[in-house]
Amino acid sequence: MRRRLLSWFVCLAAAFAMAGFARADEAQEKPTAPKNVDQTPPLVPIPNARVSPAGLLVGGQPTREHFKAIQEAGYRTVISLRTNAERGDEGEPALVERLGMKFTSIPVAGPAGLTEENARALSRALDQQDALPAVVHCRTGERAAALLGLEAFVVDRVSASAAVDLAKGLGMKRLEKALRERIGAICRADPSRSCEGMK
Repeated sequence: MRRRLLSWFVCLAAAFAMAGFARADEAQEKPTAPKNVDQTPPLVPIPNARVSPAGLLVGGQPTREHFKAIQEAGYRTVISLRTNAERGDEGEPALVERLGMKFTSIPVAGPAGLTEENARALSRALDQQDALPAVVHCRTGERAAALLGLEAFVVDRVSASAAVDLAKGLGMKRLEKALRERIGAICRADPSRSCEGMK
């Protein structure tokens, strides 16, 4: 009887130990949520990295190592402006989510992708609860900078010149003409806009 009780206790102890190991393994596999941050996180050196006045990290395609550093710095959302046809970002959504961050895709196909619809989509993504701080990237950072300028003009209703200056400050070069043309078209359709120098 005593031997049977002893073997029962041994089995019970083993079962509890196994359950504890399983819980430990489960905890290790769970993604670590980004830390709470009360200020702009440090600049992670993604290609052409800039930090916007709102504390967004803006630039080109991060590497796997960059994404880990982005998560450790406290960023909560990664917004990619790359299209499905572009190569070089394979596996990004799964990696970002595995690291405990939210991934959002807003495909911007070059100058044609600088649309009011995409600007508003970017604004909605940034306005989501717990979205900030966020990373906005494309392949080089050019589209990210231009779309943030357009978003400031369309949604925040900053002046046309301030929107272009914001985009240039975030690294926009080649898309300046396209951004000016898009803003100019909006200005012609809506005379209430602050469009000095764009008409």
